Amino acid sequence: MSQPPGPPASHEGFGAPFDPPEGASPFNPPAASAPRPGYGYPTVPPPGYGSPAAPQPGYGSPAAPQPGPYSAPSGPYAQQPGPYGPQAGPHGSPPPGGSPGGREGFAGRPARIVGAVLAALLVAGGGLWFATGGDDGEQPAAGGRDRPASSPAADGKGNATDRTDSELVGAADAARAKGEAKVRWVKSLGVDLPGQALTVHGPWQSGDVVAHAVHRTVSGYSARDGRKLWSLKVSADICAAPTLPTGDGKIVIAFEEHTENGADCSVLRMIDLRTGRAGWTRTLPGDGFSEIQRDVAMSVNGDTVTYARAGRVLAYRVGDGKDVFGMPAGPCRPFAFTSGPRMIAATSCAGLGDERADQRIQQTDPLTGEAEWTYDVGAGWTVDQVYSTDPLVVSLQKGDAWKAVALRADGTLRAEIDLGTRDIDFGFADYEVRCGGYQMVTSNKDDCAGVAADADTFYVSTKRRHAEFDIDNKLVAFDLDTGEQKWTVAAPLGRRVEPLGTEGGRVLVYVAPTKKRGGEIATAEAAGGDLKTVLAHPAYTAGIEDGFAGGKIDYANGRSLVTRSVIGLEEDDNIEVTTKMLMAFGE
Repeated sequence: MSQPPGPPASHEGFGAPFDPPEGASPFNPPAASAPRPGYGYPTVPPPGYGSPAAPQPGYGSPAAPQPGPYSAPSGPYAQQPGPYGPQAGPHGSPPPGGSPGGREGFAGRPARIVGAVLAALLVAGGGLWFATGGDDGEQPAAGGRDRPASSPAADGKGNATDRTDSELVGAADAARAKGEAKVRWVKSLGVDLPGQALTVHGPWQSGDVVAHAVHRTVSGYSARDGRKLWSLKVSADICAAPTLPTGDGKIVIAFEEHTENGADCSVLRMIDLRTGRAGWTRTLPGDGFSEIQRDVAMSVNGDTVTYARAGRVLAYRVGDGKDVFGMPAGPCRPFAFTSGPRMIAATSCAGLGDERADQRIQQTDPLTGEAEWTYDVGAGWTVDQVYSTDPLVVSLQKGDAWKAVALRADGTLRAEIDLGTRDIDFGFADYEVRCGGYQMVTSNKDDCAGVAADADTFYVSTKRRHAEFDIDNKLVAFDLDTGEQKWTVAAPLGRRVEPLGTEGGRVLVYVAPTKKRGGEIATAEAAGGDLKTVLAHPAYTAGIEDGFAGGKIDYANGRSLVTRSVIGLEEDDNIEVTTKMLMAFGE
């Protein structure tokens, strides 16, 4: 793939990702209105199909929050309460716009299906366009013809994938069957990237803005209509970022110090997602470990952003970039933290030479870096991922053995959940959980899709019964007090399911698309039972949606956002430029 000087004029995309000059903010509001293993834990299976991302409240009137696995700050795409809970404001203060209602959930990418991602709590006063029906406040009502078993779909062969974004929206609306959701807007990449696969960082949501980082550009879009609001370029590849922004809409990204091979991921920059303006920048001093371990884990907790990797922890204030804390004293070294109200650390106590042995889970004070409690995972077990912070559910691995532990608020064991086996070399597992984007292992510990949790239940989906066709699996519910299985629900025949988060006492489920049928958002009652569809994506764009495999899905109150998590796999530059990056559905 070539590296053109800039994006074609005919495509509005994520902005030119190549060697842009640094300097003044590029904020220009509209006139009208390959993979490397992560440190300290074994490789996980390759990513699967589109999953939830950490939800974040959007614009519009707020809705009552619901618990989920990864909660997020207020943003345009509110998600169901997630495992990580909503992001607090600076120094632990409530998020702007009032205190969140309900319990903290997954702040990851949740019912960001992400994410990851799972549903985020809605912040009072924050407003989320998902939280409302139509723009007039009414609940959406599907229109169009009676919905057939399948209808003309976008398949990339002269059909919808070859249309411009606006043409695609119009054609999809014209072809929409009764019962199918409207395609609200679509955004294409709009540029040709270098010949390599790249992780898409985000999406992050704040106010009416949904933002992504692609290669060397961070761009913000209107959650309401998809207009590009701003674009900010950096001088080298973006290499790390937290899963969530702060409660007031700020993110800190990390990018490489130069554009040559082997550059260290050592430059931090704060960005205000609501305006697109860049804040402080810090170039981190060398530490001698970058050649040993290049992967970086980042997290945001209140007004603290943390940069962590083997042998190094640095924490700064998001607001002004000043030091907060460094590597804690003692033999145990944190190598990753979760974002959100609870700062959960994965820690190794065996020294740099044997970081996979003798690991711990800790709850950490984001103002001091000190551990508030410690849980020993047991000999030979490694900390894999944190599936939820409220309730706290952590994935552990020992060889091919795989389990999750549910911990109480004080760090004591609540229950163990046997997840069977997972082959870390070939990616075979008894359950389907996807963490990160393109990378087979993500350094961040709060970026998983395909899991959800509420006060007493953990939800996950089984492996596919017909893996070669990516279909026919089950949703499984586990009791967090006993670790025992409560119930299972089979996917519709020929489809695949994945939990997104929880909402109103029900679990939200993504029914994956096929080439001819759009994906669906469905619910299952807390006691189990048949799935009930609440949002049906149109068949016309099924081929495009199916191509978002491994992407993220956010859903709240009748609206969904599907985002791509990896880009750069197309050999044809023309196809790459027109690759769809985001699709929003609902009335």
